[in-house]
Amino acid sequence: MKISIVIPCKNQSETCFENIEKIGLSYFESLGVDFEFLVVLDGSDDKNVSLAEMLIERFDEHVKILPCENKFGKGHNVKHGFLEADGDYVLFMDADFATDLHIMEDILPHIAEHDGFIASRRCKGAKIATKQTLKRRFVSWVSRIMIRTRFHLGYSETQCGFKLFRKDLAKALAKHQIIDGFAFDVEYLYFCHLNGFDIKEVPCVWNDGEKSTINNATKASMDFIGDMKRIKKNKKNYILSVEEKESLKRKEA
Repeated sequence: MKISIVIPCKNQSETCFENIEKIGLSYFESLGVDFEFLVVLDGSDDKNVSLAEMLIERFDEHVKILPCENKFGKGHNVKHGFLEADGDYVLFMDADFATDLHIMEDILPHIAEHDGFIASRRCKGAKIATKQTLKRRFVSWVSRIMIRTRFHLGYSETQCGFKLFRKDLAKALAKHQIIDGFAFDVEYLYFCHLNGFDIKEVPCVWNDGEKSTINNATKASMDFIGDMKRIKKNKKNYILSVEEKESLKRKEA
């Protein structure tokens, strides 16, 4: 089994590669699975791209930088990584490694029993080791209410940056994706909900990263609201045909 780990990395080259080197490599080696890290730098400035190109020399074939595209948005970066991944399962996680990787020990024994897994900071058993700022917590609270009201997905939250899917489902998500911004998580889970895919919510230990790529929280919130409207409007294009669903059906464990 191989796991492709996609990391959207806008202007976080130093943090990203330090975390891969000090935490990521040894942890995934300890799991006894094949793996690859795919770092997506789209939207980064020249300084961070150059730094990443220098830092990648430290690593072997387990760590790769994807060719930069002149596009912006975390959603785009994850989509880029999903389309390039070749693992049996595709995971995306944040560059700051805010979600404790030991969540994989709860996922791996059941990995063939579900179509995907999402980490949650809000469900029973989760632990927030360091909290976000009051402003970010308020924005997060408002977002959760809006998502719950509009989409009825049944999860305690949708925005934790750690989600794993079967390869074929990950590719389908990326191919149907229209959102380049932060609402892409909602889009993925809405797609899965509409088509009956089984996504398991797993409690995590989470530490708020010291840095954020969100420069303007108000603008980000307005963009998020606009993208949720786009997702709703695009509903009919997410619904797969019977043949498409059958081709993506999970093989029973």
